[in-house]
Amino acid sequence: MLQFAVMTFMYKGWADSEQGSHELLLECIAQAGADGVEAFCNHFFENKELQKLYKNKMAALELKMPVMDLIANLAAPAGAEREAAYENMRQGIDICEYFGVEVLHLAGCRMQEQANAEEARKWIAEGILHFIDDIEKRGMQLAFENFDPAPGLICSAADCLEIIRLSGNRARFVFDTGNFQAVGEKAEDNFELLFPHCVHFHFKDFQAADNPRGYAGTHFGQGQTANREIAAKIVAAGYQGWLALESYPQDGNGPLETVAPELKTLKSYFA
Repeated sequence: MLQFAVMTFMYKGWADSEQGSHELLLECIAQAGADGVEAFCNHFFENKELQKLYKNKMAALELKMPVMDLIANLAAPAGAEREAAYENMRQGIDICEYFGVEVLHLAGCRMQEQANAEEARKWIAEGILHFIDDIEKRGMQLAFENFDPAPGLICSAADCLEIIRLSGNRARFVFDTGNFQAVGEKAEDNFELLFPHCVHFHFKDFQAADNPRGYAGTHFGQGQTANREIAAKIVAAGYQGWLALESYPQDGNGPLETVAPELKTLKSYFA
């Protein structure tokens, strides 16, 4: 069975503002017809009250937390930054277990200036292997995505496959439909290469933009990302599991205006 989650990290500012709240954000997601929520694990660090709020509200709304995004820079070399990343991993693993997460999604790996990308990928794999036994013993999987803020490190299909290989094929993969654009690749061209390692999918939409990257997020279904084609490939491959909508504030609108129509569009690709 396919199940649909909505990612919340882009709406944290709204949830913390006078206009919104975390409770209202969760209500909005449930009313839109989502089965679950994908939140940033780091937002819950040292915040037991927020953890309880989400757990209780999600239970009342019958929402699950199948995946959490954990920011930890495992590409950092030995030293204070790497120890900070390891501490993030330790805290994050506990929080993911608290929410009954199925997939701990590692993100945030970036190279330091003048670092060697090949060496940094080895450090990422080393960090993954340091924690993966504990994660799996708790009934979760560790996965990472093609991360567009680090295009020379962990975004291309080849680089992602290299990290999987370095982990002894133990790391799993979160397939992001838009992020390959950062390295001039197309998700539809990389699907068959990476699908055997996939345990989750992020659906987003990009359009051309006058900025250094040359693209920006847009209303889901209105951009240039081949999401409908990827959806067809997922169905043809027989995937059963979670998919997540990565939604953005658009034109001054927050989640109350964007989530429901965008989730409806995503679901229509699988109808």
